[in-house]
Amino acid sequence: MQPNQIVGNAVIVQGEESKHLVRVLRKSVGESVFVTDGNDRMYEAVIVEIGKTETRCTVKAIHHKYHEPVVDATLAVSLLKNPARFDFLVEKATELGVRHILPLKCERTIPSHEKHDRLEKLTVAAMKQCGRSWLPRIAPLMNFDEVLKTSAQDLKLLPHEKSDPAQTILATLQHYPGCKSILIVIGPEGGFTDDETERAMNAGFLPVSLGVRRLRAETAAIVAINQVLKS
Repeated sequence: MQPNQIVGNAVIVQGEESKHLVRVLRKSVGESVFVTDGNDRMYEAVIVEIGKTETRCTVKAIHHKYHEPVVDATLAVSLLKNPARFDFLVEKATELGVRHILPLKCERTIPSHEKHDRLEKLTVAAMKQCGRSWLPRIAPLMNFDEVLKTSAQDLKLLPHEKSDPAQTILATLQHYPGCKSILIVIGPEGGFTDDETERAMNAGFLPVSLGVRRLRAETAAIVAINQVLKS
């Protein structure tokens, strides 16, 4: 929902969203609905009028950070050789509560560009499906060093297959009880190069283990996100 669709105590749902409410969800006048602006505000409203192209509602309550985790999690993840698997990852990262997604190009990354518009549409659909009030932001494609130089989170994690198995994410988080923002960086199918790993650690990233088994990149990302946002 766009900001101009909220006027005082009224919410105006337009176009396809209005059709979805009426034709798919079968909502009628007098029923309650939840709509979000994607900026941490969830509006609890009642339908007061249904037109051909828009549905008008009256706001009953505004919920801030509705269904949002306490920790601000950012996922920087390499593009994958199979675009469908990267789509799946973006969808699941949204459902799990990530706030920012940074498509990443590493030394072993094979694709050279991402379909940005498609990824944004996937996040919108996933946000609606799981009832979040924040629409994850997807950054333009970045290279590995850009992420190292611009990251300013409280904690920066680098899941890596060569990490000490005892150094899990959960064990690491115990040493950072007041941490409010976390960056997780996931490499490509071929993994990070030794040089990339060294540069990341020099930039303050902590290597962590996701277990003794080698995971696909998208699986590693989902496991890492779930552990970071376990609350």
